[in-house]
Amino acid sequence: MEVTLSAHRLQTMMILIVDDSPSQRLSLVAILKAAGFHQIHTCDEASACFDLLNRQAVDLILMDVSMPRINGIEACRQIKSQPELHDIPIIMVTASVEVSDLESAFEAGATDYIVKPPHQIELLARVRASLRLKYEMDQRKAKEVELRQITIDLSQALKSLDEQHQLLRLEQEKSERLLLNILPKPVAERLKQGQQVIADDFPEVTVLFADIVDFTSLAARMPAQDVVALLNAVFSRFDWLAERHGLEKIKTIGDAYMVVGGLPTARPDHAPAVAAFALDILRVLQGGEHTSHLLRVRIGIHTGPVVAGVIGTKKFIYDLWGDTVNTASRMQMVGSPNTIQVSEATYQHLKDTFKLEERGVIPVKGKGEMRVYFLMGKG
Repeated sequence: MEVTLSAHRLQTMMILIVDDSPSQRLSLVAILKAAGFHQIHTCDEASACFDLLNRQAVDLILMDVSMPRINGIEACRQIKSQPELHDIPIIMVTASVEVSDLESAFEAGATDYIVKPPHQIELLARVRASLRLKYEMDQRKAKEVELRQITIDLSQALKSLDEQHQLLRLEQEKSERLLLNILPKPVAERLKQGQQVIADDFPEVTVLFADIVDFTSLAARMPAQDVVALLNAVFSRFDWLAERHGLEKIKTIGDAYMVVGGLPTARPDHAPAVAAFALDILRVLQGGEHTSHLLRVRIGIHTGPVVAGVIGTKKFIYDLWGDTVNTASRMQMVGSPNTIQVSEATYQHLKDTFKLEERGVIPVKGKGEMRVYFLMGKG
């Protein structure tokens, strides 16, 4: 979801730099000030950072990983453990790109990381993205307060204005229908019951990404209304198939489609259900169903844990986060047209009931070398 946030508003948000190196602090401050950021505090250790956070509102923290006494990862963990500070994005500034170090940082609650010495363009891009995230979180919390107040006002109106009961009931039903178009039913029910923050850990789900190959070049040769009509036809068919297989569509991103099996209600057959869905959408596109265009698609699938929850300001969205999502996306990106590529984790769930062909060990960005397989059909 796009956040409307002016450059002036970005530059007035408060940034805290925590680094025991004076030269590193000066370098970061210089880059930020040159880009127009003027609300900047600095601390030389974690304890000073904690003291400042107790008396000063902060919108973003740039945290050095290697510091004396309390290192950056532990400082991040302590900050994230406090409800009033939990939503502050933290960018870890590190000299290490070891996967284990990055995993520890993200497990502690870090939002992003940047490698020392920071490149100016990359640093500013990550800072702006994190500040937009903080702005979105602040807006979401304000919206939740507003929604709670609206609910209270409606309840009082129902008690005092009996003659409007029927009208309000009809309006409530309309709102619920709209909510169910946006959120899964179990999640919508929790939101209606007044749960303010909806976030769940799922130990194992299966995530699929499907991307239409060369759609950008195809769309460039088509009128805008034809582009939208084509995507609507394809993704409407995908939606129908996802519902048929009991899967949860998460979102579309341009010409890409994301679906998950195993949430919001857990199911043991999440991987086979997603695999069957993948075979169906491949058949639909290869057969030219619902469109005169012969489209090719890359499909990637991975199985693992995720965090799922509701975020949003003007609109609610149910989304997923975690390495599983990133890996599923990578499976799609390094796949081949009109193939379904699955990870080793997904393969273990499918090998007894589906036909799979080993592709081998391939390099995967951000993951190193991974053994992957092509899903060929049902066993």
